[in-house]
Amino acid sequence: MIQVEQDRLETACRQIRPAAAPPELLARLQAARPARPALVAPPADVPALWRHLRLAWRALTLAVPTAAVLLLIWFAWAPSLTTKPLMAGAITGNSAPDNVQVGHSLVASFDTIARVPGGAPVRLRYREWQDNIVIHDRAHGVEVTQTTPRIEVIPVRFETY
Repeated sequence: MIQVEQDRLETACRQIRPAAAPPELLARLQAARPARPALVAPPADVPALWRHLRLAWRALTLAVPTAAVLLLIWFAWAPSLTTKPLMAGAITGNSAPDNVQVGHSLVASFDTIARVPGGAPVRLRYREWQDNIVIHDRAHGVEVTQTTPRIEVIPVRFETY
Protein backbone atom coordinates (compact mmCIF):
# COMPACT_ATOMS: atom_id res chain seq x y z
CA MET A 1 0.00 0.00 0.00
CA ILE A 2 2.77 2.41 0.91
CA GLN A 3 4.67 1.48 -2.26
CA VAL A 4 1.63 2.29 -4.45
CA GLU A 5 1.28 5.74 -2.83
CA GLN A 6 5.00 6.41 -3.24
CA ASP A 7 4.83 5.43 -6.94
CA ARG A 8 1.89 7.80 -7.47
CA LEU A 9 3.75 10.62 -5.76
CA GLU A 10 6.85 10.02 -7.88
CA THR A 11 4.87 10.04 -11.14
CA ALA A 12 3.14 13.25 -10.09
CA CYS A 13 6.50 14.85 -9.25
CA ARG A 14 7.91 13.88 -12.65
CA GLN A 15 5.08 15.72 -14.41
CA ILE A 16 5.83 19.04 -12.66
CA ARG A 17 7.75 21.44 -14.90
CA PRO A 18 10.33 23.79 -13.36
CA ALA A 19 9.57 27.51 -13.25
CA ALA A 20 11.33 29.88 -15.61
CA ALA A 21 14.33 31.75 -14.25
CA PRO A 22 13.75 35.43 -13.42
CA PRO A 23 14.90 37.77 -16.22
CA GLU A 24 17.17 39.80 -13.92
CA LEU A 25 19.04 36.60 -12.94
CA LEU A 26 19.51 35.66 -16.60
CA ALA A 27 20.80 39.18 -17.34
CA ARG A 28 23.33 38.97 -14.47
CA LEU A 29 24.52 35.56 -15.67
CA GLN A 30 24.94 36.85 -19.24
CA ALA A 31 26.91 39.88 -17.97
CA ALA A 32 29.18 37.68 -15.80
CA ARG A 33 30.11 35.35 -18.68
CA PRO A 34 33.77 35.82 -19.64
CA ALA A 35 34.48 37.08 -23.13
CA ARG A 36 35.95 34.64 -25.60
CA PRO A 37 39.66 35.15 -26.08
CA ALA A 38 40.60 36.07 -29.63
CA LEU A 39 42.73 33.59 -31.54
CA VAL A 40 46.31 34.75 -31.47
CA ALA A 41 47.74 35.00 -34.94
CA PRO A 42 51.50 34.85 -35.35
CA PRO A 43 53.07 38.19 -36.15
CA ALA A 44 53.68 38.83 -39.84
CA ASP A 45 57.40 39.44 -39.36
CA VAL A 46 58.08 35.92 -37.95
CA PRO A 47 59.74 33.74 -40.60
CA ALA A 48 57.95 30.64 -41.80
CA LEU A 49 60.74 28.43 -40.46
CA TRP A 50 60.10 29.61 -36.89
CA ARG A 51 56.38 28.94 -37.28
CA HIS A 52 57.13 25.39 -38.46
CA LEU A 53 59.57 24.85 -35.59
CA ARG A 54 56.97 26.04 -33.13
CA LEU A 55 54.43 23.59 -34.54
CA ALA A 56 56.99 20.78 -34.40
CA TRP A 57 57.76 21.67 -30.76
CA ARG A 58 54.05 21.48 -29.88
CA ALA A 59 53.78 18.08 -31.56
CA LEU A 60 56.84 16.82 -29.67
CA THR A 61 55.45 17.99 -26.34
CA LEU A 62 52.45 15.76 -26.98
CA ALA A 63 54.28 12.82 -28.55
CA VAL A 64 57.11 12.36 -26.04
CA PRO A 65 54.94 11.80 -22.92
CA THR A 66 52.66 9.51 -24.91
CA ALA A 67 55.62 7.44 -26.08
CA ALA A 68 57.02 7.30 -22.53
CA VAL A 69 53.73 5.98 -21.16
CA LEU A 70 53.51 3.37 -23.91
CA LEU A 71 57.07 2.20 -23.23
CA LEU A 72 56.36 1.92 -19.51
CA ILE A 73 53.28 -0.17 -20.22
CA TRP A 74 55.26 -2.35 -22.64
CA PHE A 75 58.09 -3.03 -20.19
CA ALA A 76 55.71 -3.60 -17.29
CA TRP A 77 53.65 -6.22 -19.10
CA ALA A 78 56.19 -7.74 -21.49
CA PRO A 79 57.31 -11.22 -20.41
CA SER A 80 60.81 -11.52 -18.99
CA LEU A 81 63.43 -11.96 -21.70
CA THR A 82 65.60 -14.27 -19.59
CA THR A 83 62.98 -17.00 -19.18
CA LYS A 84 62.07 -17.37 -22.87
CA PRO A 85 65.19 -19.27 -24.02
CA LEU A 86 65.23 -21.45 -20.89
CA MET A 87 61.58 -22.37 -21.28
CA ALA A 88 62.01 -23.14 -24.97
CA GLY A 89 65.12 -25.25 -24.32
CA ALA A 90 63.57 -27.08 -21.39
CA ILE A 91 60.49 -28.30 -23.22
CA THR A 92 61.81 -28.95 -26.73
CA GLY A 93 62.68 -32.45 -27.81
CA ASN A 94 60.81 -35.68 -27.21
CA SER A 95 60.71 -35.51 -23.43
CA ALA A 96 58.41 -33.43 -21.29
CA PRO A 97 59.55 -31.82 -18.03
CA ASP A 98 59.80 -34.24 -15.11
CA ASN A 99 58.16 -32.02 -12.55
CA VAL A 100 56.14 -28.79 -12.71
CA GLN A 101 55.18 -27.04 -9.49
CA VAL A 102 52.79 -24.09 -9.41
CA GLY A 103 51.98 -22.33 -6.18
CA HIS A 104 51.31 -19.07 -4.49
CA SER A 105 51.81 -17.74 -1.00
CA LEU A 106 50.28 -14.85 0.88
CA VAL A 107 52.94 -12.30 1.82
CA ALA A 108 50.84 -9.50 3.38
CA SER A 109 47.20 -8.76 4.04
CA PHE A 110 45.34 -5.95 5.77
CA ASP A 111 41.99 -4.15 5.68
CA THR A 112 41.63 -0.39 5.47
CA ILE A 113 38.96 2.23 4.98
CA ALA A 114 39.24 4.97 2.36
CA ARG A 115 36.91 7.78 1.37
CA VAL A 116 35.73 8.26 -2.20
CA PRO A 117 35.58 11.83 -3.56
CA GLY A 118 31.93 12.08 -2.50
CA GLY A 119 32.96 11.44 1.11
CA ALA A 120 31.44 7.97 1.45
CA PRO A 121 33.62 5.39 3.23
CA VAL A 122 34.80 2.34 1.30
CA ARG A 123 36.39 -0.69 2.94
CA LEU A 124 39.32 -2.18 1.01
CA ARG A 125 41.15 -5.45 1.51
CA TYR A 126 44.80 -5.37 0.41
CA ARG A 127 46.58 -8.66 -0.27
CA GLU A 128 50.10 -9.21 -1.57
CA TRP A 129 50.78 -12.62 -3.12
CA GLN A 130 53.92 -14.33 -4.39
CA ASP A 131 53.26 -16.64 -7.38
CA ASN A 132 55.86 -19.36 -7.94
CA ILE A 133 56.43 -21.67 -10.92
CA VAL A 134 59.22 -24.29 -10.91
CA ILE A 135 59.90 -26.57 -13.89
CA HIS A 136 62.41 -29.46 -13.61
CA ASP A 137 63.75 -31.26 -16.68
CA ARG A 138 66.43 -33.77 -15.68
CA ALA A 139 66.94 -34.97 -19.27
CA HIS A 140 68.32 -31.59 -20.29
CA GLY A 141 69.62 -30.62 -16.85
CA VAL A 142 67.44 -27.52 -16.66
CA GLU A 143 65.49 -26.05 -13.77
CA VAL A 144 63.45 -22.94 -14.42
CA THR A 145 62.09 -20.91 -11.52
CA GLN A 146 59.87 -17.88 -11.96
CA THR A 147 58.59 -15.80 -9.07
CA THR A 148 56.07 -13.05 -9.67
CA PRO A 149 54.62 -10.66 -7.09
CA ARG A 150 50.91 -9.94 -7.36
CA ILE A 151 48.81 -7.35 -5.50
CA GLU A 152 45.04 -7.51 -5.01
CA VAL A 153 42.98 -4.57 -3.78
CA ILE A 154 39.39 -5.71 -3.28
CA PRO A 155 36.56 -3.34 -2.35
CA VAL A 156 34.37 -4.79 0.38
CA ARG A 157 30.77 -3.73 0.78
CA PHE A 158 30.43 -1.24 3.64
CA GLU A 159 27.01 -0.30 4.96
CA THR A 160 26.02 1.83 7.92
CA TYR A 161 22.62 1.73 9.50
